[in-house]
Parts: sequence; structure tokens; C-alpha cells
Amino acid sequence: MLLQTKDKTQELLNTIWCDDYYVVAAGESAPSKSQLNGFAQKFGVKFPKEYVAHSVNPFGGLYLEVKEEYWPRASVGEVGPFWSFLYGLTTYAFSDEAPDWMRIDIAASEFKDMGHTVVPILKVMGDADVYCVNELGDIVRWSHEEDIFESFDGGFFDLLSFELKELEDRRVKKVINLSSE
Repeated sequence: MLLQTKDKTQELLNTIWCDDYYVVAAGESAPSKSQLNGFAQKFGVKFPKEYVAHSVNPFGGLYLEVKEEYWPRASVGEVGPFWSFLYGLTTYAFSDEAPDWMRIDIAASEFKDMGHTVVPILKVMGDADVYCVNELGDIVRWSHEEDIFESFDGGFFDLLSFELKELEDRRVKKVINLSSE
């Protein structure tokens, strides 16, 4: 009997969910496993089972942000602590209908053009560093400043859980900072 990896995206979202958040996801436009396999083969990577479970389900291609009314976006030239610019996250989308900055095919092509055999899978909004999957199926974090990849110790749902908790901690901190102004 084959055990199928369960998608935990909604369960993880429920751990932080409140009305301060706005979420969009693939819904019915989620790719099939065969589409994912073809994509991975094209870019020379192996997708981990947990990432596949996430991507082929309605919450794949996730975009989550703290609503602007609760976390006003910075103006051009505004300064502040780094965390104060990190208002959301996205798991790259396979849909042609997604905005270009969120499309996995465009982002993967950019990494390929830089000479890297990786596919980006998760980005924190406001952070230039990106989590990727490499040819071995390992999750790595690309440092844009050094153009290096650092291993992430855990699976895709560990990563998603970690970044959702970090986002929630920042949201609470932002709410406290706004209320004290």
C-alpha cells in the first residue's frame, strides 16, 4: 500500500489565522502531479513529496499578507528595522494567471539564467532571499547578497510552519508598534 503525503497547508494557516490576513491560492488551477514532474525535469530538480502535496492542492500557489489597513506599506525611501518590511509570503504559483512576480516558471528561469540548478518555492515578501529546491530535492535558502545556498533543516511543511509563525510574530509586533504611535 502506498502512503500519500497529506497537504498540511490549511492546517498550518489555521494556527495563525485572523481577520488581519488576506489570502489567495491556486484553487482549481492547481497543477497535476504529472505537470509538476514535467516542470521539475525541465529545470533539473526534484520536488520533495511535501511540496508536491502542497502544490497540487487548492492552497498551492499561496499568497498570504497582512492586510494593508493593519500593516501600512512602506513608502519609497522609508527606513525602519528589516522585519518591518516583511508583511507576507508566497509559495510560487504554477498558473499563467498569477502575477509575473509570483510565477514559478519565470522565477525558475531567472535562477537558471544565473547558472543555478534550483527552483524557488517560497518567498517572504520584502526579503530578497528565496527558499528553493535543488537537484537532490533539498530545500535551500538563496542569499542574494552572497549568491550562495544554505541548507534548510526540515521538510516543506516545517519551512511553511516556521515562516508562518515568523509572520504572525511580526504582525503582532507591528500591531503593538502602531498602537503605541
